[in-house]
Amino acid sequence: MHSLQPSPLDQMPFEVTPLIPVIGTVAAALVAGGIARANLIASKETKVSEFRQAWINALRDDLAALFSNVRTLTRALEESRLPADSIHDDFVIEKAKITAVRHGAAETYHRIRLRLNPTQPDHIELMRLLKEMMEAQQDFLANCGAVSRQPIAAVEAAALDASEVLREEWKTVKAGEEAYRDAVRATRYTLNGSFVVLALLVLGYPIYYWTASAREAKAVSPTPEVSAPAAKVAAAAPAPAPLQ
Repeated sequence: MHSLQPSPLDQMPFEVTPLIPVIGTVAAALVAGGIARANLIASKETKVSEFRQAWINALRDDLAALFSNVRTLTRALEESRLPADSIHDDFVIEKAKITAVRHGAAETYHRIRLRLNPTQPDHIELMRLLKEMMEAQQDFLANCGAVSRQPIAAVEAAALDASEVLREEWKTVKAGEEAYRDAVRATRYTLNGSFVVLALLVLGYPIYYWTASAREAKAVSPTPEVSAPAAKVAAAAPAPAPLQ
């Protein structure tokens, strides 16, 4: 009959307490690294948001200047085509002013095109409307029989769409850049995960330690054993005779 010997795992003393500082150090390093990464991305994206806000302000100023120049040029051309006796001197725009307005409209238009993103859908739509507006303006300039309501309507359509583009860009500034939002989400998940791990350690440590202590106590306590020869001698010995 073979005796039951404790396994090497049961013979090893269980020491879990020294692991707690190690786990805490590793968890603290992970959390600190995640927060440092989030701070780095946040500082960079804050600067990007500042640039985006400056870009929005510059685009708004250019759009306002372009719409104003196109409307002014349209009204000036419309007045120049009226009969001489119906023109009031107070509303006449000088030719030098008209030339400056034309050059200003062309310059502002191309500056706006360079500011817009040719791969972004709402920017593509705005560029299309601006192009239609400039074409309507050129058609009104070249065709003496054209009416002013076409370029004016094109200005209104482009201005309405431009306000939507500016509103969407402002929403991006308020919410932050995409990399910044990803960093915030990653930091939130890291902190939540750290709290979950900490809760599991706090709740599971007493149970795990009690189980390990019970196994250690079982491995240390001796168990009575009976050798095989002694068992055979005891089995072969005659039973005592009953008392007379």
